[in-house]
Amino acid sequence: MKRLILVRHGKADQQQTGNDFERSLIKKGKKDSKLIANVLIKNNIKADLLISSDAYRAFETAKIFAEEMEYDVNHIIREHFLYEGYTTGQLVDYIAEQDDNLKTIIIFGHNPFISQSCIRLSKNFHQSFPTAGCLGLKFDVETWHLEPDSGEIDFFEFPKKFL
Repeated sequence: MKRLILVRHGKADQQQTGNDFERSLIKKGKKDSKLIANVLIKNNIKADLLISSDAYRAFETAKIFAEEMEYDVNHIIREHFLYEGYTTGQLVDYIAEQDDNLKTIIIFGHNPFISQSCIRLSKNFHQSFPTAGCLGLKFDVETWHLEPDSGEIDFFEFPKKFL
């Protein structure tokens, strides 16, 4: 059994001028990311690997999860393709390269790509994907060679669910 968790970065500064790549989380984005990380912890979810877009807001979200989950921040893998855009096929190919001994991988990214990946990888996910939201998918496989439309929804957590 493999578990893939897809996380949309926390709410970022819309007013920041300059480069989109360097936008940072606002206070609410940090708070929401910490909340969702702790929901995962309370449900006994432990990450074996964190992979993040290298855009600042996504990596900032990944660092919050790492700190809350007591995962070494220095072991977060940063990938630029998660910022630039990708197909679900490209994401599946990338995931297939990961160590099959890993049970749970968390990926931090951006809309619309993170939402599209959730829709394509799951059997029946068709919801809006809010900032700091995360979808947990279970795959009944022994390796990280995942097939589209094969992920069973384990959970869908997002900040407004806990207000």
